[in-house]
Amino acid sequence: MAIEKMSLINLIGNMDDLDQTLLVCLRSGYFHPEIAIHTTEPSHGFKILEGENLWTPVLSSLRHLASDLEIDLHETDFDPDRFSLETVTSFVEGLEGQSTELAEQKRSIKENILQHEQALIQLKHLEGLNTSFDDIFACRYVKSRFGRLPKDSFAKLSYYDDRKFFFFPFDHDTEYYWGVYFAPATKAGSIDDIFASLYFERIYIPDYAHGTPEQAYKNLTDVIESEKKKLAEVQDQIDALKKKSENEFLAHYCAAAFWHKVYDMRKYVAVLNNRFYVVGFVPAAQCESFRKEMDVIESVSFVAKPHDADPSVPAPVKLKNNRFTKPFEMFVNMYSLPSYKDIDPTSLVAITYTLLFGIMFGDLGQGLLLSLAGLIFYKWKKMNLGRIMIRIGFSSAFFGLVYGSVFGYEHLLDPMYKALFGLHEKPVEVFNTNTTNMLLMLAIFIGVTLIAVSICINIYLGFRDKDYERAVFGHNGIAGLVFYLGAVFAVSDMMLLNTGIVGLPYILVVLVLPLLLIFFKHAITAVLFHKGKPFPNGVGEFIIENFFELFEYVLSYLSNSMSFLRVGGFILSHAGMMAVVMSLAEMVGAGASPVVVVIGNLFVMCLEGLIVGIQVLRLEFYEIFSRNFEGNGKPYEPAVVDYTQNA
Repeated sequence: MAIEKMSLINLIGNMDDLDQTLLVCLRSGYFHPEIAIHTTEPSHGFKILEGENLWTPVLSSLRHLASDLEIDLHETDFDPDRFSLETVTSFVEGLEGQSTELAEQKRSIKENILQHEQALIQLKHLEGLNTSFDDIFACRYVKSRFGRLPKDSFAKLSYYDDRKFFFFPFDHDTEYYWGVYFAPATKAGSIDDIFASLYFERIYIPDYAHGTPEQAYKNLTDVIESEKKKLAEVQDQIDALKKKSENEFLAHYCAAAFWHKVYDMRKYVAVLNNRFYVVGFVPAAQCESFRKEMDVIESVSFVAKPHDADPSVPAPVKLKNNRFTKPFEMFVNMYSLPSYKDIDPTSLVAITYTLLFGIMFGDLGQGLLLSLAGLIFYKWKKMNLGRIMIRIGFSSAFFGLVYGSVFGYEHLLDPMYKALFGLHEKPVEVFNTNTTNMLLMLAIFIGVTLIAVSICINIYLGFRDKDYERAVFGHNGIAGLVFYLGAVFAVSDMMLLNTGIVGLPYILVVLVLPLLLIFFKHAITAVLFHKGKPFPNGVGEFIIENFFELFEYVLSYLSNSMSFLRVGGFILSHAGMMAVVMSLAEMVGAGASPVVVVIGNLFVMCLEGLIVGIQVLRLEFYEIFSRNFEGNGKPYEPAVVDYTQNA
């Protein structure tokens, strides 16, 4: 709809009131801070306020405590004035004494269990060994190495029959042999090198494994069960401590996060002679309420100015849209946020994206299913894309009614058309030859219309900014619009209309003259508005450079228009893919037919829905945005506290 109007706010006051001032800025929820030292106004002589944030250590400790106690961090009711750095630090120290020991016990027990379970896996493969580990490791003159050998390497052991080692396999699968090799203690180093070259992976038997592998496995299983009981007891103690302290903990945490953010905002503050200077933006609609909040601080001077009062501080951009168009801000931000002086293209994107997707993916059943999927994504996953899916799904369903398509059944709605409208068949028969030609022509017409609208927007922006080269002589200005529409009419007249209007005068005035204006736009602007020399680098370079530019512009008019053929192409593609699904359903017989129809519909929805979504987005970015949208806007980021950050 529009870009929110902003006001530039200057705050100057005594250093004693700095924290209170920053607190008001933060509590408002809509103050966008700027680094005061970067401004050109009363910041001369001011220096940026430096210093360590004293709340950082205690906030970090609180987040570690939340992790130890498994507390989900979120905002709760609290009064920041009740919590000082000393009170929060005291609370943290008291709670750490109880939680740290429990958390350490829990970590230690879990590490032991993990270590034991890994040992069990290895012992399981060694159950073929009937000798005690204690006897093997007690040997003084023979070294043993337990582990696993790749199957390919096991076959190569015969190459080393002359070496003094023995390998005994106990178990194997499709990839490895598990076993042990023995070697004389004096030759152990060289034998280890041989097995390393064969990619032998050693398994270290834990010191607490005694007896045969089978006995060690049983003993270790008992140890794991005992450790799990200890873990459950420690977890119960942690849960009890969490239940006892969670509410108080969250209040202290939120207060610490709040004051940490207040102190963090000091990096935007400039100071001079015990006076501070704060600069930022607030939406113009909230300017008066923000002034009233600041009036309670007597030493603070509040000055509200127009957004462009200080050229060194560009105003941030906050898009303002209604419920229907707001989800499409995601696509605008994906391309680039508009600058403050631009117009918000979200409404145009919302309308064109919704219509184009529906036209290209028209199916009543699949469209409603797409909307349902979008609703689920939005309600349960909080995905903004889900809100877009709801809208384009209904558009798809509407055009599905026009095409008469319901989950690929092309004539299911024929009785409804006859009862309501007296039609003997659906309004649009996609596979009819005449209809196919009409759809492709309609796609070109849609493309021409959208490109013309984009050029008109660019013309408006050019006149608004008094950039007449852009508005009048540019390829996306009046000259470009006249040439483009004139060329479209000329082609239409020769192929369809045959009005006889297109002759030499038409060609000279409507086609050649605009091209000449575009070709000489820099020179004309320089002469008319005294903006430098007409040919700054010489006539020759001017001609060569502008010739290739003009050639590129003319080519872009053609290619951009032809890009919209994909709109008609995907109408045919969708109908064709569903026809294939229905043919397969008929081939498999009545029993498996419903399964094929369901799977086929899901496949087409996922594959073509994704492709159509990307293709429409491409049309938005390359054929529409590129003609009038400069971007490079600075996002509006008011100072707020994020209470959900975990350690």
